[in-house]
Amino acid sequence: MEKTDSTTIFIVEDNEMFAESLAISLRNKGFIVHPFRSGEQMISWWEVDPDIILLDYYLDNAQGIAMNGDKILRFIRRISKNLPVVILTSNSDIGEATSLLKQGAVDFILKDDDLLPNLDKTLQQVLDSITLRKEIAINKQKIKKYRQHFLVIALIVALAAMTLLWLMS
Repeated sequence: MEKTDSTTIFIVEDNEMFAESLAISLRNKGFIVHPFRSGEQMISWWEVDPDIILLDYYLDNAQGIAMNGDKILRFIRRISKNLPVVILTSNSDIGEATSLLKQGAVDFILKDDDLLPNLDKTLQQVLDSITLRKEIAINKQKIKKYRQHFLVIALIVALAAMTLLWLMS
């Protein structure tokens, strides 16, 4: 996977052993990883500014009252329309997956034997998308700069043409 050393992933997962094993796997690939037991805990770390969020859909906490993945995704979308959120779940309900994808999740990955290969593929696509967005932003800035230069040159040429016409008349 192509990434920078500073690619930060938040894992929101109430199963501590699963979250830690996933975090170790991702750290071994060079990611900076912050696991959280709940969406509320993740929200308190928001200033860290993650690049990607891996979000469990069904979350519990000690009190049994926790925001589920649906509510957390809606919260994230209010703050950031482009932050990649990947839903991780044990439930293969297509309706649920469709609903979450419509809300802006980039993928819906089942916690099964294919989790790591599927996650690797999705993370590569997300990283490619992030890279492309950065390149597009850089190119837009270049175009803006070149457009300004072109307008200055066009103005100089127009002034020179007007001067020549005035001198010839």
